[in-house]
Amino acid sequence: MSKPFKLAFLVFALYLAVFPFTVKSVPFVSLETEIAMGKAADVSIIQQYGIYQDKSLQLYVNEIGQNLVSKLSDKIFSKFYFRVMDSPEINAFALPGGYVYVTRGLLALVNNEAELAGVIGHEIGHIIFHHGAKQIVRNIGAQIFAIGGAIASPKNAGGWLTVSTTLFQQINMGYGREAEIESDQHGILSGSELGYNPYGMANFLKSLRLKEIMSGQSYHAFQASHPETKDRIIKAGLLAGRMKADFTEESFFRRRYLNKIRGLAFEGKKHPREIKRYKPKYIDIYEVRKGDTFQSIAQNELNDKRKDLEITVLNGRKESSQPRPGELLKIIRLGKFQKEKTLTVSPITHQINK
Repeated sequence: MSKPFKLAFLVFALYLAVFPFTVKSVPFVSLETEIAMGKAADVSIIQQYGIYQDKSLQLYVNEIGQNLVSKLSDKIFSKFYFRVMDSPEINAFALPGGYVYVTRGLLALVNNEAELAGVIGHEIGHIIFHHGAKQIVRNIGAQIFAIGGAIASPKNAGGWLTVSTTLFQQINMGYGREAEIESDQHGILSGSELGYNPYGMANFLKSLRLKEIMSGQSYHAFQASHPETKDRIIKAGLLAGRMKADFTEESFFRRRYLNKIRGLAFEGKKHPREIKRYKPKYIDIYEVRKGDTFQSIAQNELNDKRKDLEITVLNGRKESSQPRPGELLKIIRLGKFQKEKTLTVSPITHQINK
């Protein structure tokens, strides 16, 4: 260990002894360092996942994110970036400095714009509460102090490797139970300020929980360091129930959202060795007719009545429920989406942006 690094470590240890971590403090990490960390890691994230090639969808997600940021009393960072990643994983995550990512796999599970706003607001919460920077300081604090703002400099390749490894571990394992609950609350509150249903976050978590039960696995690193999804549902529901918010008609946000994700690639593998055996799938939107059941829709549209459960899970519905005439449902079709196809839906009181 070099003398400068030993000195940095001793200073860091002394600081912790005198000033223990608090929710609002980030020892040794300036905003410039957070921005540098996020900017450098963003390059790696894009290389690893790839940007989903749908300009309209990218603009739509960015608009929701920027609208949420506009409601912040203190933006902290001058710029925020919102990206849709080309990954079938159900995931959303944030990096220090203002970077937010959602995967197409997560977008397939979301059922309306209010839910998406809750997820994005949750990730913005991680950024403004400095959860990423705090976690890095807890793990490698003295090294951050030694590297400083030149974190991504070629001269600090070894230091950046340590930092980037820690960042990617956080993406997989989360920031801890308190941080996740704090970010859930921010997602609910910030969304309600824009007129979204405050129950959007709880409804998304219910869909996530249903998916977890069906698949037998957890998502978005909702693992050891995260609260159980069912506990988050309860807390999110309690907070939403205490809010007396005026929100826009739910059907408007659902219809607008479904129009935006129509044609979204579903699942699939990107590795070249798996291309030949992979059959492309995409999300299509079906408008329920009188007399339809989930089984009849599965049989008539997908030629397999056994896919009724797939439709219910994809739409966050209970298996015992039945679709309502005029309701829009996500269904999964084989093949590649034909962009020239247009979706005709029943008139509603709000204009749908396409």
